[in-house]
Amino acid sequence: MSARRHWIPPLPLVGGLLFQTLAWCLVLRDAVVPSFGIELAWVHAVALGWLTLVALAVLLHVIPGFTDLDWRGEDAARALVIVVGGGALALVISFASDTAAGVIAAAIALSLALVVYAALAIRTVSRPAPDARSAVIARGLTVTQLVLAVTAILGLLLAVGYARESRALLALGPSHAVLGIVGWLTLLTSGVSARTFRPLLGARSRWPAAHAIADSGLLLGAVVAALAAPWSFAGFRAGLIVGAGGALAYVVDAVDILRRATTPHGAARAFVAASVTWLALAVALTIALTVATSWSLLLGHAAIVVALAGWLGQMVNAHVHHLGVRVVSTFILGDDDETRPWTLLTPALSWGALATGQIAVAGTVARSLGAPGVVAWCAGIAGLLSVGCIVGNAVTVIRRAAAYVARKRTGSGGAGITSPS
Repeated sequence: MSARRHWIPPLPLVGGLLFQTLAWCLVLRDAVVPSFGIELAWVHAVALGWLTLVALAVLLHVIPGFTDLDWRGEDAARALVIVVGGGALALVISFASDTAAGVIAAAIALSLALVVYAALAIRTVSRPAPDARSAVIARGLTVTQLVLAVTAILGLLLAVGYARESRALLALGPSHAVLGIVGWLTLLTSGVSARTFRPLLGARSRWPAAHAIADSGLLLGAVVAALAAPWSFAGFRAGLIVGAGGALAYVVDAVDILRRATTPHGAARAFVAASVTWLALAVALTIALTVATSWSLLLGHAAIVVALAGWLGQMVNAHVHHLGVRVVSTFILGDDDETRPWTLLTPALSWGALATGQIAVAGTVARSLGAPGVVAWCAGIAGLLSVGCIVGNAVTVIRRAAAYVARKRTGSGGAGITSPS
């Protein structure tokens, strides 16, 4: 793989860390002066900057890697990833500063970029796949890209509603949230992890039907809830219950895979375990939301925080500590390098990122349920410490890989890269 094809993945990985940093800074801002604009800024810093930006970059490799279909319009897709990053930053700043014109301008750029990216991806995977397995994966990717495009369009309508204070357009908020979190991010994560758990954990699913049950429930639940949200709470509730059932199937299967994990990368396994635990809590909150009355708004806020920063955010961090390390190391050492990720990392930093990350998520969830500002302070600081540990590990990976290359060039020998004691 050429250097030109390599530069995009590290860049969004850096962008994801920057947006994660921004999200925790917004939690600190909320501790001082809470506002609805800060809440919206936080949600989109996580959903768009931390998660979607990384997802779009990863798909540049996942689509050809999983389906054996080369991208059509690859250069355009890569450029659109950068546009999404810039648009997400503009949107977050506009929400935080309560700038209605900025919200609309950013939403227009984002919606266009995401819809065109989705169209390019669908055009790529719509060709005949080389085998049945690849065809199934291609169909799944088509669904997630369609949901992404619809979510982007709803986001634009909501931006207009936000600027014009239109109750009719703002009623689309729950539909946008469900499609974005469940239909796009969760469905994509479920599908990708079905392939990445083997290198990450050293084990695969023993329940062939689990993936189909989980994805079917997630997709059906998201679509039903999104269609019903503006008109019928009963229909919205039914969709949430179906989606929760799909998520629960994923949890059961993931726990079984974790129980049989064999890789010596303990921190990465712990990140996956934390992510799955947060998903289980999101399921519980969602079910509680369907039967609650006076607490429904707070439960909804908490479920969003748990799903974004807990379930999805920690799963991304798990992959950063394994597959992300592989991206960086092969960029330096070459595509044929087989250095194991855990040999390049500093364990103390990995475990530090894990511990502080969970404190940050828990504190932010508590704040969404009405905890005092001091809890937000603790959550924001813990989140920044977690990012700091991840960045420190990234620097360590680059330093160790570069040192290994230097030793090879000078002929100083050595048995390669070894784990720190």
